[in-house]
Amino acid sequence: MKIAQIVGKLKAGGVESVVFSYLSAMDREGLEIDVLYDDDSTVEPPAALADAGIRFIKIPPYESPLKYAREIKRLCRERGYGIVHSHLNSLSYFPLRAARRAGVPVRIAHNHTTSSPEDGARDKIKRAMRSFTKRAATDFAACSENAARWMFGDGSFENGEVTIFNNAVDTERFRFDQAARDEMRRRLSLGNSFVLIHVGRFVKTKNHPFILEVFKELLALKPDSFLVLVGDGEAADETAARASSLGISDRVRFCGIVTDAERYYSAADAFILPSFYEGLPVVAVEAESSGLECFLSDNVTTECAVTDHVHFLPLSLGAAEWAKRIAKTAPHDRLSDNAALENSHFNIKRAASDLRDHYLKIGGKSEK
Repeated sequence: MKIAQIVGKLKAGGVESVVFSYLSAMDREGLEIDVLYDDDSTVEPPAALADAGIRFIKIPPYESPLKYAREIKRLCRERGYGIVHSHLNSLSYFPLRAARRAGVPVRIAHNHTTSSPEDGARDKIKRAMRSFTKRAATDFAACSENAARWMFGDGSFENGEVTIFNNAVDTERFRFDQAARDEMRRRLSLGNSFVLIHVGRFVKTKNHPFILEVFKELLALKPDSFLVLVGDGEAADETAARASSLGISDRVRFCGIVTDAERYYSAADAFILPSFYEGLPVVAVEAESSGLECFLSDNVTTECAVTDHVHFLPLSLGAAEWAKRIAKTAPHDRLSDNAALENSHFNIKRAASDLRDHYLKIGGKSEK
């Protein structure tokens, strides 16, 4: 069975990390999988997957729709895909329409997000594209109930037309590690301070200005604290400038893109994600798997909460109140949190097996 995964641009972001985690953990016997990604991506595909037989194919970016569609149609016919699985959310219309024209019988629209009026024109485009994407797909998938309802509608979700594949993680990889904690704290000069961490791209959705405001308030309560920011993006320089203007630069560590995020989680004490919207954030699952106390905006689905150490707060509470809640973080058995995640549907081994079974189930489907 030949399957194409459409992932758009590789940016060391959440969606491709989820896809790659699934592919890494999946028993791929009997499956031939290609990953199609935009040739203007800012990071390279993981070498381990390429070495394991996953074929990575560069295609024109979707901002060049004619070239994009032509190349996808060509590849679909040349490679003989039986399934095209698109992870472009509401923009999956473009690759799925090309796959339909090439005669691909199974076309999965997989939604990983929701949206917010905070996105302005982008929000309106995403909402407008939903109905087109539904018509181009034969099958619907989503990372959470919220993401399923937003993309495909309440009726489709309640009628069982949407298959949920949670943003699962390698729970072994993200288990708390005391040795890694000690080493990372030395490397980042954190000492024995209280450490708040955020992992995510520097984009408007993630609400970095609010993170900085919360941290400034936290410093008033716990002066010997540090903020660790992992990731990169168009707002990175702006965020650094804002930290400087708030007079907190010396307590903030900008770490850029990393390949060992699990070690940074181990070094921290609490995790913050005050997003304006999310589908189901994989970073929250990673942080929870590491046993961190997690503070998320109530725009994040409660489906990601497995332990009692995940707290959902409205942004309207304000930075000072968020800081007060975070300051109350107390030590607990972080390994027990990991065990809870390991026995849940967020364990990538279970989730990858479910996805393989789904491919085998729908792979012989004829054109709808």
